[in-house]
Amino acid sequence: METKKSQAREFSSLFQLFKTQTSNLPQFFAYTGEDSYEFELIIDHYKEALSKSSGPYEIILIVSESGEQAKLFAELFTPDMFYPRKLIIVKQAAALFKPILDTKATQEWKDFASGFRKNITAVSDEIFLIVHYDGKDIPQSLVQLFQGTLNYYKTKFLYPSDYPKVFKEVCDQEQVHFEPNAADEFIHRIPANVGAYLKSVKKLKQYLHRSKFTIEDVNSVLFSQNELNTNVLVETLVQKRKVDFFKEFTKFNDQNSEILSFLTRLSYKLDEIRKIKVIRARHNGEVPIPIMDELLKTGSYSDARKNFVRRQLVSDSALFTDKTLDLFYDQVIEMNIKFKSGLRDEVGRNYFLQKIMHLFSLLQERSSN
Repeated sequence: METKKSQAREFSSLFQLFKTQTSNLPQFFAYTGEDSYEFELIIDHYKEALSKSSGPYEIILIVSESGEQAKLFAELFTPDMFYPRKLIIVKQAAALFKPILDTKATQEWKDFASGFRKNITAVSDEIFLIVHYDGKDIPQSLVQLFQGTLNYYKTKFLYPSDYPKVFKEVCDQEQVHFEPNAADEFIHRIPANVGAYLKSVKKLKQYLHRSKFTIEDVNSVLFSQNELNTNVLVETLVQKRKVDFFKEFTKFNDQNSEILSFLTRLSYKLDEIRKIKVIRARHNGEVPIPIMDELLKTGSYSDARKNFVRRQLVSDSALFTDKTLDLFYDQVIEMNIKFKSGLRDEVGRNYFLQKIMHLFSLLQERSSN
């Protein structure tokens, strides 16, 4: 398999990597983001590409544990007469590379980094390395460590206007088709990232053994009554349906990903409410569809979905004053910081419930004024 050490670049999307010809697959590739499912898809892609080329290969897993840096160094730079072809997979890379990239690194780590930079451009073309850098951004020091040979992809924040495009890319990748109302439901309810979209589409294909899906398919396969639905949590919160909120919350599995997904969805919802209030203020209480399409990026929705969204947001916006909206935004930001910094388990659950009760009280104060 030919490699291109001198043509390292940033990939604009995962689909760009998936469509890259096997002969041009990057020898060193880093995925930057918190979605482990997306990284697993990259692993599968490399495995498939290596399997199609000649000869057996060995899979080496590197994780953030004591001594793993030395193992990585040995696997990359020491010739192996038994398994010359390797796929080296690095997980938890932020912690693994931290002592190497530290500006105040000890002399031992400085020597390690120097040796790494010196040897990386001479690594055998039969060795491939894929890295999950589990952080918000890829540090320039890591790129420099690879001496310009590291290709990478950084996950991007998706806005509502991006959802239809990403959804179409996933459908094209998986060669599937959704009926219009099924597509609307999928986009509205599945967490907005490539990994979640791909995982859900693959689940539909696996369970139904076909490539065309209806709204009944989407609801029956993807939205089990036993799985937490963050959209339901958001809707029941902003509509002050406290009993329904905590009924849905009983499905919570103590996973930070569920809370972070809820907070992301809530921030989108608050932004939609803010925009609807602006539209109504400028159009005598009305919400013209063309204006809504422009500001809320609903142009790709079906007419039925547009009218539903408009009615729902007009109703929801009546529950919020500008002050209440600002207070909600402040709480969402604070909670995001807390949970992204590692708050979890019973402490995280209690903190979350305390904040939710405060948000309900803010809405109650609005309705009692």
